[in-house]
Amino acid sequence: MTQQPSVEKSASEESGAATPSPATQARSASEGRLATQARSASEGGSAEGPFRGRSGHWVLGGGALVAVALAGSLVAAALPRLRHEQELDTTAARSAADPPTVAVATARRAPATSEQNLPGNALAFREAALYARTTGYLKRWTVDIGDGVQEGQLLAEISAPDVDDQLAQARANLALAKANLQVSEANLELAKVTLERDLKSGVATAPEAIDQDRAQVKTTAAQVVSAKASIEVNQATVQQYVDLQSFQKIVAPFPGVITARNVDPGALVTADNPSETRALFHLMQTDPLRVFVNVPQVYATTVAPGQEAVVYRQHDPLRQFSGKVTRTANALDPNTRTLLTEVDVPNPEGALRPGMYLRVKFVAVRATPPVLIPSAALLTRNDGPEVGVLDENKAVRYRKVQLGRDYGAEVEVVAGLEGGETVIVRPGDALAEGQQVEPTPTAK
Repeated sequence: MTQQPSVEKSASEESGAATPSPATQARSASEGRLATQARSASEGGSAEGPFRGRSGHWVLGGGALVAVALAGSLVAAALPRLRHEQELDTTAARSAADPPTVAVATARRAPATSEQNLPGNALAFREAALYARTTGYLKRWTVDIGDGVQEGQLLAEISAPDVDDQLAQARANLALAKANLQVSEANLELAKVTLERDLKSGVATAPEAIDQDRAQVKTTAAQVVSAKASIEVNQATVQQYVDLQSFQKIVAPFPGVITARNVDPGALVTADNPSETRALFHLMQTDPLRVFVNVPQVYATTVAPGQEAVVYRQHDPLRQFSGKVTRTANALDPNTRTLLTEVDVPNPEGALRPGMYLRVKFVAVRATPPVLIPSAALLTRNDGPEVGVLDENKAVRYRKVQLGRDYGAEVEVVAGLEGGETVIVRPGDALAEGQQVEPTPTAK
């Protein structure tokens, strides 16, 4: 009990000897309280006193470290931001002083030949529906659908006995007419001889008899003429039935392929009634093949007879067939504004079929190919389209142009550019005439 005043006295003497800072005072006060608590705990016989004193020091040290770490973090976070703002200010100042950067492309001449790829419709070179010209029953057919035939080949036979009988009757009538002609000629000869004899007899023959002889000559001569005309009539009748008999055989009028057969043996075939009777056969000639194309007005003047063309199927573009323009309508359809064009394509192997949807490629030679520029390089003005062009000093110069065909990504310029100029892509309205710029080529 006698030692406590001495401890407190020495502490007060030490505190009076010097004037510490507030932080030092706070730390000393805290250490004094901790020391007092430690002494109280040691006098009370507690075994945890020394440990609690040491943990207090650790807490204070940890708090100081956290404060230092927080301060360092704030400084570390602020410095990059300040540095970035400084870099942005520097870049902005440099950009304001440098000329603007623009995307550019080179105006180029289009190829001397132009291609037009258009859809086409394949049709047979010739086709015919074959009907019967005589009435009867189908005796037999010799071909079926898909068979190739040659001109004059027999396709089917029709049985018509009544036609055969009529032909026999006509031939008999012709023979009768020829016999009647011989009789008439004989009577004429007799009449002439009788007239001549009566004329030589003189007054012995009455004038009435001579008149009768003369009339008989004229009558028999007319009978001869009538007999000859009857022969001609009967000959025509015979020929008619011969033709009808020949129609009993159906033959191919041209080489081709049978695409339809609508009758079977034993079926009744009626002649001269195509509106109510189905065709016996349908024949198509597929070599060569006609391909009809509707050429739009913009390409109509580039297509002419004799021009080469390439035909291919859309799903097999690598297999191409050479053709030639044989004729055009020479006038545009006023409804579609297209020119009907026919292209004949040799088709010996039958690779192309009538009715196919095909693609036809025309190649035209242009005397003066136009200049092509990107569509984004155009500027639309009130007085017409313009294009920004860079001169040798990289200064902007605007030129008025006349446009041709629009291909989407590119457009034709038919007047205003010569080709090889450096044009500005997407110039906008901010670039003034004569302004210096920094060109950057566009990616192709």
